[in-house]
Amino acid sequence: MFQPFIAALTGTSVEFFETVVIAYAIIRAGHPREAISAVIFGHLLVFIAAFFLLPAHTAIPVDWLRLIAALLLTAMGLYWAFKSAKRQILNQRPRWVSNPLGKVGITPESLIPLAFSPFVFLVMTKSAVIEATEILLVVFPVAAISGDWPAVLGGAFTGIAIVTLLAMLLHKRLQSIPEVKLKLVIGLLLAGIGISWLLEIYSSTGFQLASPF
Repeated sequence: MFQPFIAALTGTSVEFFETVVIAYAIIRAGHPREAISAVIFGHLLVFIAAFFLLPAHTAIPVDWLRLIAALLLTAMGLYWAFKSAKRQILNQRPRWVSNPLGKVGITPESLIPLAFSPFVFLVMTKSAVIEATEILLVVFPVAAISGDWPAVLGGAFTGIAIVTLLAMLLHKRLQSIPEVKLKLVIGLLLAGIGISWLLEIYSSTGFQLASPF
C-alpha cells in the first residue's frame, strides 16, 4: 500500500500545484469565480471521462498492462527529473511560476472587469484539463500495476487536499516554493518506483509475455 499511495500523492501534488498557481494568479487579477469554477469543472471533465473509459483497460492482458504502466511511470518520472535538472543547472523557473497568466495566454487587456468572463473561464478550464490529464497519467499506471485503487485514490485526493491547504495558507508566498527541486526529487522517486516494478515484472515473467492478440 505504501508505494502506490506515495506515488499517487507526490505525482498529483506536483501537477495540481501548477494548476493552483495559475488559478491564484487569475484570482488576484480579479476573476475568482472563473478560476475556482474552471479548476473544478476541468478536473471533473477528466475524471468523468476516465471513469467511463476505465473498463477499456480490461481488454489488455494483465501482464501487458502492468508492463505498459511501469514503462509509462518510469518514462514520466525520468522526463520530469531530466527537465527539472536542466532548469536547475540553467537557474530557470517554469513559465507558469514566473508568468502564470502569460503561460495560459491571458493578457492584461483580456482582464477587463466583467460580471463573468467566459474567456478566462475557458482558458483556465483548458489548463485544468491538461494538468488533470497528467495527474491521470501518473495515477492510472500506479493503480494498474498495484491493483490497490483505494491507496492510489487516497494518495491523489490527499495530494489535492495538501496543495489546496498550502495555497490557502501561503497565498502570495506560493511562488517561493522551490518547485524545480521538488519536481526533480519527485521525478526521481516515480522513476525509481517504475524501475522497481519493471524489475519485479522481469523476475516473475522474464518479459516473456503472451501475445496480446
